[in-house]
This record gives sequence, C-alpha cells and structure tokens, in this order.
Amino acid sequence: MAGDAFEDLMPFNHCWGCGADNPDGLQLKSTWSPHDPEVAIATFRPRAEHMAGPRHVLNGGIIATILDCHGVCTSVADAYRREGRAIGRGDTIWFATGSLEVRYLAPVPVDASVELRARVVEHGERKTVVDSTLVAADDVCARAAVTAVRVPPTWLRG
Repeated sequence: MAGDAFEDLMPFNHCWGCGADNPDGLQLKSTWSPHDPEVAIATFRPRAEHMAGPRHVLNGGIIATILDCHGVCTSVADAYRREGRAIGRGDTIWFATGSLEVRYLAPVPVDASVELRARVVEHGERKTVVDSTLVAADDVCARAAVTAVRVPPTWLRG
C-alpha cells in the first residue's frame, strides 16, 4: 500500500536503526511524502537514553544512524518504484551503505520528535545517492549525503 512504511515491507531486515525484524532497534519508519512524491519522510522520537554528553542533546551516532537508514531505505524504495514494483514483491532489492557524510549544523533536542527528509539526487544501476536532512523545531540540524550500493539478495545470508 502507498502509505505503508518502506521498512515494514522489506523482508528479513534486522538492522538496528530501521529493521522491522529487530524489536530492540530504533524502528525507523519511512514513507513517500503525500505532498511531494520525490521526497521520503520519517518522524523519529528520541528516547532519554539516546542523549549525548549533555542530557538535552541527541547523540551524534543516533543522528548518523537515522540519516543513514532513512537514505538507504529511500534507495530501496526508489529502486522498486523505478522497476514498477511494490517493495518486497518479486526479486528482493537490497542496498548497503557505501558512504555516509554527515554535517552536524545545530544541537538536536532529545525531548521532541524530529523529521527526516530524503531525496534521491543520483541513481544508477548499482549506486544511488540520497540527500537527507534532519529537522527539529523547524530548524535543519543535520544533513547527510548517503551513497547506497545495490547488493545481491545473498548479502542477507552472509
């Protein structure tokens, strides 16, 4: 369905950041924006244990993780869409992080939800580049360039 989270449609995803099959993870949920079909969105609610040194600031590693996962899952959803298939239908499409460049622009409060936005800026047969942003209280607090590399379905089995 159009409103289903990408991650919920990806079979055997045990990723700590976005895996629906990892109940101990962050459980990120990304969808296409109803306002712009080229933008993927997600809302993430930090928990107190996600704090950095200061108790009121979100840890930078958590920020990097959710930007990375949102970018990779957007790459997966985009690849399925380009092939005219629903996520999880037919041969499995998987991507892994090839590179992640994060720019931290402002502290992210740990006591409120944040919004993630991602847009595919380049795509090829094996590589997709996604620009992702993290917005808190209407301020862009972090930006990431995620290069996602398509991997074979056997990648899941190790």
